[in-house]
Amino acid sequence: MNLKYMIAAGAILFSCTVSADKAAGTGAYNGNFPMRTGNWDTVLVSGLNAQQIELYRISAEQGDASAQFKMALMYDRGKGMPQDYSKAVKWLRKSAEQDFVKAQYNLGGMYSSGQGVQQDHAEAAKWYRKAAERGFASAQKNLGAQYGLGQGVPQNDGEAFVWSSIAAMSGDEGAVNNRDFAASKLSSEDLDAAQKRATKLYEEIQQRKEGE
Repeated sequence: MNLKYMIAAGAILFSCTVSADKAAGTGAYNGNFPMRTGNWDTVLVSGLNAQQIELYRISAEQGDASAQFKMALMYDRGKGMPQDYSKAVKWLRKSAEQDFVKAQYNLGGMYSSGQGVQQDHAEAAKWYRKAAERGFASAQKNLGAQYGLGQGVPQNDGEAFVWSSIAAMSGDEGAVNNRDFAASKLSSEDLDAAQKRATKLYEEIQQRKEGE
């Protein structure tokens, strides 16, 4: 299906119910805050023995981004060592700074929830954006929700629509409600502009992913 049609179809479908929602005063932006549980791949560190954990630690200390992410996961979950959110953040940051996308997303979640680090929605948005621009759907959804809520970024329903649309097209079904709620708050002219921006940005992100 043509990409522009996909985005437009979502807005058209929503227009059938928007008047009722407005009349009832319902609807709200929703992110998944904190956003750590769904994408931490607990299976990666389940059942590890002491020798395996030590090998991960050595690799992490030598700069391996994947191993650093696994160390963060172990500290977050208390798998193989005492649970320690601050150490989880330490290893997440090291991994995220090497552009490991899951670490970027989860570091955003730590800043959003204030676990292991002082809560900072601007920092959360920064790391969500990095992951979102790499095509990580949950980060796209959360960035859209932050624009809708004005958390860590200026409140902007147009940008909320853009990132929620991209997240929905990237496979996050939960972003559809945010996209439609954002559409209900935009004029026809602004919605058209947001649809065009979402199309262009989605295509750029997909091209970037293909080139990685």
